[in-house]
Amino acid sequence: MKKIKILLMILVVLGWNCKENPKQTEQKNEAVKEVIQTTTDLPDTIKEIALFASPTFTDSTKIQDLIIFKELNTSSGTISNIDLERAGELYKKLATRGQATSLPIFEVKETDLVVLPVQGVGFGGAIWAKVLLDKKTLEIKNIAFEHKAESEGYGAAVSEKTFEDQFLGVKINLEEDTFTLQKAIEKANDDGHFIDGISSATMTSKGAVSMLNEGLRKYGGYLKGN
Repeated sequence: MKKIKILLMILVVLGWNCKENPKQTEQKNEAVKEVIQTTTDLPDTIKEIALFASPTFTDSTKIQDLIIFKELNTSSGTISNIDLERAGELYKKLATRGQATSLPIFEVKETDLVVLPVQGVGFGGAIWAKVLLDKKTLEIKNIAFEHKAESEGYGAAVSEKTFEDQFLGVKINLEEDTFTLQKAIEKANDDGHFIDGISSATMTSKGAVSMLNEGLRKYGGYLKGN
């Protein structure tokens, strides 16, 4: 009889331990949600920005741990926090000829780096660029030009690496033009702010240089506040 009682007690204890603790269940559900949020496909525009800001970005990276999304109202100069959907929408609008009234800001967490998109017009259509900038030094760390040209030959030249590399390492000026376009046959000045134009794409070159000068100045209030 004693043995039977002991056996029953053991079974009761085992059964109790097998019951799910409501709190543990909740924690497990939250963990599953977190995994789902981590691996869920992001909009292509946000992936593009994330990879540009952090080449080590993968599908398992939590975007909320990498980037803070903000919006600049170009009319009032006000800055507000936004979600990734709104940021993606604002970035996509840069591919149109219409002048953007709001611009997205992508701050890289726990760094002084920020991705600032700028918008302009080339010879054959809209051009825009992503600029990875150090908020403290105002130095350009990375840059990528994009285009949406009616004629592929004109717009494509702006994204050539040899053209983009001329802007790297330059400290931008928030009050005056940072870059000046000069002909490729001229000798570059020592300050490195003079840009050799793209061969057979003078209008696109001018559009790109003007876009950076004017576009980055729009972020002046934001950058001065940092």
